[in-house]
Amino acid sequence: MSIRNLSIISTMTVIALSASPLLANERAEVSSYQYGTRLDIAKVIRIDEPAPPTCEIVQATMTFVNTQGETEQVSFLKQAQACLRE
Repeated sequence: MSIRNLSIISTMTVIALSASPLLANERAEVSSYQYGTRLDIAKVIRIDEPAPPTCEIVQATMTFVNTQGETEQVSFLKQAQACLRE
């Protein structure tokens, strides 16, 4: 094994290991919103939802920061964006 190959493997290993904490945050448990649930939202980071071509109910996921500075996720049902175009 050449030094170049060893260097490339070492670099890829470091990159993979350093990305693990970032992936762990993305895999955090998503709680389901239920009517009446009190949410502690200081800032919304993003809302992800599927984009079906027809008007239907979809499962969306909101990622937000609470007032303690912790990132949380909650899933909820909503009308798809296609419903707004009809």
